[in-house]
Amino acid sequence: MIKYAVHILFLILVGICWTPAEAQFVNLQIRVEPELSAEVQQELDFGTQITNSGRSQIGLGDVNMGIFSIRAYYTQNVYLNLTFPDALIHSNPAIDQEIPMELSISYNNSGLNRPSESTPLPSEGGLVAIHENTTNLTSTSDIWKEMYIYVYGYIDIGNIPNGEYTGDIVLTVDYD
Repeated sequence: MIKYAVHILFLILVGICWTPAEAQFVNLQIRVEPELSAEVQQELDFGTQITNSGRSQIGLGDVNMGIFSIRAYYTQNVYLNLTFPDALIHSNPAIDQEIPMELSISYNNSGLNRPSESTPLPSEGGLVAIHENTTNLTSTSDIWKEMYIYVYGYIDIGNIPNGEYTGDIVLTVDYD
């Protein structure tokens, strides 16, 4: 009988202590900006060329130069490097004539798209601050800055067969 009384007392205590639990759920959404974004503003374009036309040059500030923009946190540093082949090759692998090419890059980290105020980058690349002036920020919207990269140079058109000549030009942007 005592044995049954202990079981009944246990069941009564469990029943009293057993209360439904209440829970709260929080739907939290956080928007995280990427540390860096790069965009092609304008492609480098030598246009249609004529055989034996010689050197075709696109200078810094010319309408057809390539322009990239990089948006990043204002204290960010980026390592820029431009790699490209020595020559453009014909789309037909049976044609072995090439178009010699030489390219350069400059950057403007003032936040303005002004090629005339840009600084040339060495051919081996270099480390650059995203923004030249990291003081005097007036608001939190000022912490994201934009820099501009300009690609320009020349190709030399000799006595080559007509057709399409291509090459891969790669701008590498590494950030810390």
